[in-house]
Amino acid sequence: MPLGVEELRDRALAALEEAAAYSRRQPVERTKALGFALAFLWAYCGGDRSIFVWFWRSLPDPNAIGRSQNVNASLNAIYRALGLERG
Repeated sequence: MPLGVEELRDRALAALEEAAAYSRRQPVERTKALGFALAFLWAYCGGDRSIFVWFWRSLPDPNAIGRSQNVNASLNAIYRALGLERG
């Protein structure tokens, strides 16, 4: 059975949540898989691309506090752009 668009959205968000969790402890490698998840979510909601770029650019930041704050804030903005609440 094929995946619905909402299920794909949820899986992409789960990948971002996983990266955000890792980013609390260490810089995160920007992989093609994460890039695809971000691109999919941007295409899904349209609108401002900058919040997705913000998440992407924040992942490898060597400054732990700045990285964690920026990843968290940009992920919150992504959820808002999708019309969802972050749980």
